[in-house]
Amino acid sequence: MNIGVVVDNDLNNDKRVLREIDILREAGHTISVLCFGFDNKTYDSLPGIRVTRISISGKLKNTLFFFMNMLPFYKWFWASKIKKFILENNLEVLHAHDLYMSKCTYRGIRKSGKKVRMILDLHENFAYAVTTYNWTKGFLRSIIARPENWIKKEEEYLGYPDKIIVLSEEFRDSLLSIHPHLKQEDFCPLPNVPDVSRMSNFIVDEGKIPFRKKFPILFYFGVVAERRGIFDALIAFEKVITKGYDIDFMIIGPVDKKDVPRFNGKISSPVIKERIIYIPWIDLSELPSYLHISDICIAPFHKNPQHESGVANKIYDYMLGGKPIIASNCKPQQNLLQTYHCGLIFENIPELAKAIIMLLNDKDLRKMMGENGKKAVLQKYNTEVFKGNLIGLYDTL
Repeated sequence: MNIGVVVDNDLNNDKRVLREIDILREAGHTISVLCFGFDNKTYDSLPGIRVTRISISGKLKNTLFFFMNMLPFYKWFWASKIKKFILENNLEVLHAHDLYMSKCTYRGIRKSGKKVRMILDLHENFAYAVTTYNWTKGFLRSIIARPENWIKKEEEYLGYPDKIIVLSEEFRDSLLSIHPHLKQEDFCPLPNVPDVSRMSNFIVDEGKIPFRKKFPILFYFGVVAERRGIFDALIAFEKVITKGYDIDFMIIGPVDKKDVPRFNGKISSPVIKERIIYIPWIDLSELPSYLHISDICIAPFHKNPQHESGVANKIYDYMLGGKPIIASNCKPQQNLLQTYHCGLIFENIPELAKAIIMLLNDKDLRKMMGENGKKAVLQKYNTEVFKGNLIGLYDTL
């Protein structure tokens, strides 16, 4: 089957898309990709994949997207590119990534005059998530970006594809309850589970770590933002330090632009500044080394419809690293951690501080939870297990 993948991003930086492409290629499908190529950057070729890159500056792309609900240029732009993509590659199926690409993909198919089926891959609960992003906040930004419009548009946009991929059964059930015209058989749950075989190629090398471990380490990995609970975690960490516990807090990931002043101010607090290790970015291949020196991992996301759309990548990465997890009570991650007894759940900052102290005081519990989590990933939550869902979805077309 000739499959076209459409993603308004840099393909090389999207782990989920690359993982799905590998699965579909292994199943014998021919894959072509339409994506952006930013700021005249040179990209390495991807073996076995025909990639068409739309050259654009990151600033222009973000500007067009920002005005998407006010001006139709972004949709027109993509519909035209998708039409050409279909005709040049003789495509049978288009696999479009995320809600906002649904209508322009559908229009591109119609403009091509070809009978092309469409799969929509939802990376997140975009209709809600966009209302939490800093670039949509503020009086003027809100008027222009109109983030609340996506909640109104969701039903229309979910009506275009033939099949819909979601991060979890919980997210599927939520969409079915909101949009009763949708059918359960048209959904395919495909969580962000890790590719264990690929991750096993990453060697643990403590020599790469730019500091010496002094105390037990609390570890957060991923985008640093208020909506992801990082400030709740810092407040809880300060409570633990003031109680006299010896612990460091390692944070790895880029900070949301709007949160930079607050974050820098918080980690400079006299109480905790000597106990904070902040690293803006690492290559994914280095993650096992940082997990190796960590003792407790956290996922303190704010409980909301976006964070209840599925389990974040980092949860599975923590589990594969054999570390105990402390996570907020977002339903999918709570169900996972409690089912496999690989972490603790909290609802508020005092409970988060209490959970940190509990695991600090119980090395055996940390070890047991870490082992339970790793076993669950190796046996049940990995690409080899879930790839059948994606392959089976294409078999039904």
